[in-house]
Amino acid sequence: MVRITAFAAAAAAIAAVASGQQCTGNTSKCPGADGVSPTYLQCNSWNGQYVSMNCPSGQVCYTNPNAPTTAMCGLPGTGGQGQCTGNTAKCVSPGQSGDYLQCENWSGKYVSASCPSGLKCYTSAGGNGVFCN
Repeated sequence: MVRITAFAAAAAAIAAVASGQQCTGNTSKCPGADGVSPTYLQCNSWNGQYVSMNCPSGQVCYTNPNAPTTAMCGLPGTGGQGQCTGNTAKCVSPGQSGDYLQCENWSGKYVSASCPSGLKCYTSAGGNGVFCN
């Protein structure tokens, strides 16, 4: 039993070293393909190695298209939503849930948002915004 425990500890240490890639500055990246992992790797500029961080609940990691050396978290499937500008938003399931996607100006990508508890999201008359009711 001691050998198995020692082997598991050694394997974990090797995996930690392998994932502890060198980095500089405030870079971040997804640990795998975009839109899959609920975690991202953030550079710890103190020791120059990436550390794993969690995306908010229900979100996954995407490469930021406007800053390729950074990652961002979003709802699964939102990475393919394309660029957005201004104060645009769209409901995830109009009239059925309070979840919507809001354009984030600095990244030019949609991020998840929610109506206040108990309210549902509806598309505004202009089609480029939402309201909660």
